[in-house]
Amino acid sequence: MRAFFFKITYWVALLFMAVPLYAQKRDIKTADYAKWSSLQSEKISPDGRWFSYNLHYDYGVDTLFVQNIKSAKRLSFPKCSDARFSSDGRWITFFDPEKGLALNDLATGNTQYFKDAIRHEFNDEENFLAVLCKNGSSDYLTIIALSNSKKYIFNDIAEFSISNNGTLAVSTGYEVRLLNPKHRFTQKTIAQDGDAGFKKLFWSKSGEFLSFLQEIKNPEETAKNYRIFYHDAASGTNAVLDSRETELLATENVTLYGASSALRFSEDWKSVFFNYISPEQEQKTAAYEIWDSATVLEFAQNKMFGDPNRLPKTAVWTPASGEILKIGTIENPKTILTADRKHALCYNLLKYEPQYEYYAPADIYVKDTQTGTEHLILVKQSTAVGMLGSSPKGNFIHYFRDGNWHAYNIAERQHFNLTEDIPVSMIDSIQNDAGPPAPYDSPGWSSDEKYFILYDQYDIWMIDIRSRQARRITDGRKHKITYRICLDLYPVIKKPSQDEFLIRKFDLSAGLVLQARGRDGSSGYYKWNNDGSLEKLVFGRWGNSRMQKAKNAEQYIYIRQSASNAPKLMAVSGKLKRKLLFQSNTHASKFKWGTAELISYKDKNGNNLKGILYKPAGYIEGKKYPMVVHVYERQSQEINNYYIPTEYGPMGFTSSNYFLDGYLVLFPDIHYKLGEPGRSALNCVLSAVDIVKQMGIVEENHIGIIGHSFGGYETSFIITQTDAFAAAVCGSGLMNTISSYFVHSAGIPRSNAWRFESQQGRMPFSPFENWKAYERDAPFPNAANCRTPLLSWAGKKDPTIFWTQSAEFHMALRRLGKRNIFILYENEAHTITTPELQKDLTIKTKNWFDYYLKEQKKALTNGIP
Repeated sequence: MRAFFFKITYWVALLFMAVPLYAQKRDIKTADYAKWSSLQSEKISPDGRWFSYNLHYDYGVDTLFVQNIKSAKRLSFPKCSDARFSSDGRWITFFDPEKGLALNDLATGNTQYFKDAIRHEFNDEENFLAVLCKNGSSDYLTIIALSNSKKYIFNDIAEFSISNNGTLAVSTGYEVRLLNPKHRFTQKTIAQDGDAGFKKLFWSKSGEFLSFLQEIKNPEETAKNYRIFYHDAASGTNAVLDSRETELLATENVTLYGASSALRFSEDWKSVFFNYISPEQEQKTAAYEIWDSATVLEFAQNKMFGDPNRLPKTAVWTPASGEILKIGTIENPKTILTADRKHALCYNLLKYEPQYEYYAPADIYVKDTQTGTEHLILVKQSTAVGMLGSSPKGNFIHYFRDGNWHAYNIAERQHFNLTEDIPVSMIDSIQNDAGPPAPYDSPGWSSDEKYFILYDQYDIWMIDIRSRQARRITDGRKHKITYRICLDLYPVIKKPSQDEFLIRKFDLSAGLVLQARGRDGSSGYYKWNNDGSLEKLVFGRWGNSRMQKAKNAEQYIYIRQSASNAPKLMAVSGKLKRKLLFQSNTHASKFKWGTAELISYKDKNGNNLKGILYKPAGYIEGKKYPMVVHVYERQSQEINNYYIPTEYGPMGFTSSNYFLDGYLVLFPDIHYKLGEPGRSALNCVLSAVDIVKQMGIVEENHIGIIGHSFGGYETSFIITQTDAFAAAVCGSGLMNTISSYFVHSAGIPRSNAWRFESQQGRMPFSPFENWKAYERDAPFPNAANCRTPLLSWAGKKDPTIFWTQSAEFHMALRRLGKRNIFILYENEAHTITTPELQKDLTIKTKNWFDYYLKEQKKALTNGIP
């Protein structure tokens, strides 16, 4: 009896101790928002000894921090950003808005500044830093030898490029020189001309060859023309290609357009790839435009891409033989080089126009870049991102077609269906957009090209390219965990450009770092070992994300957070030792905060869905609260995101502002039925709201709804179909689906037909095929049914959804005598970027909901709640 009494007394005492502790936490006021910061731009040094991060303050000065992982020594640099480490981890550069580029010696703490730096680059091989600085009308290059801090300054430098062996090439515009780091950066001039400028210096991977351009002055042509130089560093000789002196290119110009790199070497460095284009004669501004329905493309698209002569096309030049081969041609102007650049995929995007997908299908040819021979391999193949790729050595093409992944062996000219025997679907059922079925994606190939790697809904598969045997390396389907390779840890092989595939290769002998996400919101990382085992690095009911690895050490950093726990910067080593490096917003423990939980529900079609329900700070069981519902496709994956309270948001809404002020906030997922995007949103949102109503915690007459962009369309449509919401806010919304289908978007520029028929609009037919469907799922034709007060806004410079869409809906509601306030921001686009206007919209949005959902009549200001 005594023991029982002691236990009761003990727990009662603890309870009374806990109450004052919780009571010490206070409510967050708007004035407190300034205390919060966002953890951004974290990086780890290549040696794994240091890391950096920025704290961004919406109400104050941002600060860069640099910290030692073992000793916890921390340096702070107010207002600074863009930290970069040297390969040995001793040096770090960052940008100071007042002093310029900073170079800090982490061993000594000494810092030097370069006031007008515009570009800088560390070199690992010779251990120096090159900094290009502005100096009035000319620039100068400073080189700091990091071993002895000696400086070398070179004046009148327009650009520089560093080879893998450390040799610098610099251009003054009228002269190209080589600087030798092994001999105190002695200079050697390799090209000189007082009439025309040199630019676009580009080294071969070996560092033995340099290629660059020289502009040819010709005032009669609007398209610039260039000579191509090929410099052999060993012999010190130049070969020069002038298109005007060749029969094949006599009527063409060498151009910078069409690729992010103007020049690219072949894998053996004996050839140079470049782009050419027909000279464009100067065109006078006409008094009118002729829009012809008989053209293959719409007017603006036809003007830019309708004439193959005016499209940039790829060619290759071999200096030793003087041979030039046009890879892109009038018949097939578009080209994508394989990884080894021995072949190219060539096609014509106009072949199947007019059509209404964003990425046009095309007939794909494979061309040998040495001989020019080509053959057709695919007919009407999708060219959308992720549907077509190349292996890391260039021997195979992979593509997605008819629900399966296929491979094409270029040498053997054979196609293989790689996934026909896999018992699960490769088609992404989550996104459920209109248009051709898309895959769950493929990250690429093993580095030896033995395995093609792909995803299903949950797992990662490897396909033996020879035997075509499939091997599933994860078991995510069993536990409803989705595994993906952590691509941030695997850089692309080459800098991607418009005419090269984005290719990663994976060394399976070193294992793979995988990202994992559970349906319950859990997340983390695993290490897959080549013996087939999975080793947990970190995984749990948190948001674990943004993992980075030290380039030369088995040291990782990552972010850990939850909806109610501010982000932490964590470290995990190869020995699986986890360490807290930095906890952001430690002051948050002094304040009351909300909680987040996943809710489950079914839509009317029986689809299982989830949503996030945020309960307010200081939530009291049994009490009912007003609620704001935020809509936009799938959102449940954000369950562990920590949202700082702020008045500075691009859409005027931050969930924490509401759950810290006595609101429930609901983020429901939406599953779409094609042809019924609006009704799908209505169905799913009301189903989610009904689940919350069944909990008995919401004031049913005080529920609001808000959305932006496609979410703005959904919000506006929903309030024309139901009286469930007491107030609504719509930003940059699409109101009239028919007029929007046909409108000419300046941001693309083309009509919006593709948005509806092949992507987010989810109308797999034109209005003429089903006019009623477009009207039925549009806010504008249903405006008479709207009884919900609506606050709407748009940016007058929005190139995505014209502000006139919101204006038309406003005029309709006005004529019908419905309550609507429409705010038109004169110089803003799709979202609000001006801080004072972000605050303006945030306040107006909050006042609107406070007025209608909390019945705070004091929120009425100048006639606007």
